[in-house]
Amino acid sequence: MSLYYHKRITIVPKLLHLNIGTHGWSLSLGTRRAHITRGSGGHRRASVRLPGGFSWHRNFRRR
Repeated sequence: MSLYYHKRITIVPKLLHLNIGTHGWSLSLGTRRAHITRGSGGHRRASVRLPGGFSWHRNFRRR
């Protein structure tokens, strides 16, 4: 059994959030429908939620 911890801190309401977990942190910019996330390991991801239950995600590689 493993333990997991996650805490979301709102910096700017509905726009900028700091997520802290057991494996690092991430910074999320945008709304629930469309946002960009940057992680502590240099990971970047763009996400868009579309009507009808569809979504689109794009992961960007570190350089």
